[in-house]
Amino acid sequence: MPGTLQATAKAEWKRLARQLHQLGALTELDRAVLAAYCQAYGRWVEAERKLKETPTLLKTPAGYVQPSPWLAISNKSVDLMHKFAAELGLSPASRSRVTTRPLGPKPWEFASNDTDDEFFS
Repeated sequence: MPGTLQATAKAEWKRLARQLHQLGALTELDRAVLAAYCQAYGRWVEAERKLKETPTLLKTPAGYVQPSPWLAISNKSVDLMHKFAAELGLSPASRSRVTTRPLGPKPWEFASNDTDDEFFS
């Protein structure tokens, strides 16, 4: 897991990585796509929390009404999540298009005593 992920994104990584691997739908090559999905998820959660604390529409000092910047962040994050989710097979429709492989030796293991803890943590 990339160290740059925020806490919510790390939790999502841990939740998804093991499940995707068990399905045979995740390899080390998918690290960046999974990380990007998880980071977008983390930003979406943060934006939604902020939207609960602040109004959706804000009045500017000049008196104009405009949408909260958190709304734009939430919407953009959902768009990104949707794109990455399709790549990872996270929706029922996209899952039917993802090729899985039987579980066996993990492709990122180079020694017999390696564990998958580094990849999934």
